[in-house]
Amino acid sequence: MGTDKQQRESEGPLLTENVLSGVRHNGQCVRDEVTADLPPVLRSAVWQQFKQMPMARWACLLLSLLEPPGDAGLYRRRSRRPASGGLFDDIPLLAERERAEKIYARLCGRHSQRLSSCPWLLPILAGRARDLAVRPEAHGSEQGRRMRRIKGGKHTQQRYREQGWHPLPSVRKAWGLIATPPA
Repeated sequence: MGTDKQQRESEGPLLTENVLSGVRHNGQCVRDEVTADLPPVLRSAVWQQFKQMPMARWACLLLSLLEPPGDAGLYRRRSRRPASGGLFDDIPLLAERERAEKIYARLCGRHSQRLSSCPWLLPILAGRARDLAVRPEAHGSEQGRRMRRIKGGKHTQQRYREQGWHPLPSVRKAWGLIATPPA
């Protein structure tokens, strides 16, 4: 019995074919990395031998635990909404959900002439309604004022650079710029 346990430990962890085929390293399948430089005739045989090696099985187990799944992509996406549910059932607060439905109805009314010819517009309007309902602070007048302040600051900096002036005396001295502000 002790030899069976030692033999099982020397074989490495038990990984299913699906797990092994989905293991990735730096975004590329391990199977492709192992068999990339081989002729097509040898690839399946080499992959079968690779799967039998205990160290390879341990390495694949570690990679499967450490690497993000291959279909994760660069940005996280929400899971698909079930077809039986409402458009905004996943919004937790009832007030936000009702606000999203009102905004969605208003947006659909505004684009009613285009909806029959543009079926792709409905999900976009739903996403826009969700965003306006859940994050109203990002769409108000304060946001617009903030963006205008940023734009004005960048414009002022660009104008100072063109005129060869800087508001800080230490920078003017270091860069050899004029001491008085341009008129």
